[in-house]
Amino acid sequence: MTDFISVSFIVPNLDVHTKELGFSYVQIGLVGAVYPLCQILSSPIIGSLSDVTSRKRVLLLCLFVCCCAYFWLGIASSVYVLLSLRIVLGIFKQTQILTRALAPEYIHEPNQVSILYGKLISLGSFGQTIGSFIGGYTIEKYPRSGFTLLCGLLSIFFGINAALINSLPETKTKDEKDEDKPDSYVSKTSAIATVVATIKETYNTLYNIEWLNLWDILLFKLLMSISTGLYFNNFRIYLRTEYDLSNVSLVCVLLFEAIISSIVNNSVAFINKLYINDIDYTQRIFHTFLGIVLTLVCLGMVSSFPLYVLLLVPKAVSFALARIVTLAVVMSRSAPNNRGTLIGALYSASSLASIITPIIGGLIIQYLGISYIYFVASLFATTGLVISQTRTRYVKEKMK
Repeated sequence: MTDFISVSFIVPNLDVHTKELGFSYVQIGLVGAVYPLCQILSSPIIGSLSDVTSRKRVLLLCLFVCCCAYFWLGIASSVYVLLSLRIVLGIFKQTQILTRALAPEYIHEPNQVSILYGKLISLGSFGQTIGSFIGGYTIEKYPRSGFTLLCGLLSIFFGINAALINSLPETKTKDEKDEDKPDSYVSKTSAIATVVATIKETYNTLYNIEWLNLWDILLFKLLMSISTGLYFNNFRIYLRTEYDLSNVSLVCVLLFEAIISSIVNNSVAFINKLYINDIDYTQRIFHTFLGIVLTLVCLGMVSSFPLYVLLLVPKAVSFALARIVTLAVVMSRSAPNNRGTLIGALYSASSLASIITPIIGGLIIQYLGISYIYFVASLFATTGLVISQTRTRYVKEKMK
């Protein structure tokens, strides 16, 4: 939840804050771009590190680093310091990955994992909505010091989260790993030897995963992230341009979408009952892409705002299912000892999409117009739809 609050606090206000500090547009672009670049590289590495050591301890380390980094981010004024802090946050702000890798260790039924992820995503959506309210109010009320206040508040949130995580009981996973390790590994008591052994084991975990067997879900995640990212990055501009909505009306639209998403995220158990025979999630992936394609095309075609709001219901359902399904697929293909690595790879795909999406959106708005955003976004989802259907047919033919 804190991770999503940080997104709604920092992302909408970072450009304005750096511009007020007198940064050039190139420097502003670097400050914004360096974070997702670091996320692409660090997500699977941090996930793998948590797999070979302790997910709880790695999460505590990341929370502590983020707590300090956000406090410093709020008071920094040098472009070099801000760039350094964004790099640090890009490497260590992996709380979503580590939380979703750690949480299943506290449940005993594998079938409950998707339900658990639905609840976690629901909490994240709630945090993002609340963060938008708090962030917008703070910046409007305190335009000069608002960003510093938000960073300080984030630092407190991460500190509280660290205390809560520290209070969790240890799971058996770490002990089981230690029992499986050879005596030669355990006998190395020096700090340097331990660090070297951990690095080697982290590398081996990354190297031994059969990445070619995961190409489809990583590609699906990338296409879904680009498609949904084009919507979220530009729907405010679209609504203001096409329907002349006020800020209050935009907040109401956001709140409506958050409520629908929350209902879907907490209805995963019911949704799973509709797909009892869908063991490999192929039907759910296909239906998710189909829902995204149809709703985006319809949203781009309607001229009535009440009808637009009505279409937000299937849109919110499709987008919410997209997040849950991709995580569930990764869980179904991973072992407990490489869960963090695979979830990290999934978030690397999301980070890559966050770099690509603003460029695509800018080109569309400049050369085609804002009204074409939804249609181009639907093209990426259509690509995923075609690939998922082709893969399903290939698997069925191979099984014959």
